[in-house]
Amino acid sequence: MRVAELRGRVVCLAEEMHRRHEALLPTEHEHLWGFKTQDGTCYTLLRSKFSEALFLDERLRQKDLLLKAKLFPKTQVIEVALIRSLRNGVVQDLYYYCDVCAIKSVSPEVCACCQAPVVLVEKPMSEREE
Repeated sequence: MRVAELRGRVVCLAEEMHRRHEALLPTEHEHLWGFKTQDGTCYTLLRSKFSEALFLDERLRQKDLLLKAKLFPKTQVIEVALIRSLRNGVVQDLYYYCDVCAIKSVSPEVCACCQAPVVLVEKPMSEREE
């Protein structure tokens, strides 16, 4: 298994295959979220603690993203380890934050400590953080 850094966007793989290959697409379908890189390669996203936000938060699916992910041999399946975004060519730290507890998390779900809502934070990475 190798670790890859991928740049691209989250896509519904069923819709992408319909668009690319005229695959049949039911009018109503469940989204099968994947990641489409800049060169057009599509990967299936495994759902995990670190990728959960991609499945739950529509705002992330609208962003240009940088993923650090494990690429499983002989597959197009990835397990996300880290999510960053790109805004105007600048890498952004991307996380959820609880103002009440001052806790960062990787999930848009309520704070694990106080159960308050968390906010999405996107801020430029400093050179030390990269």
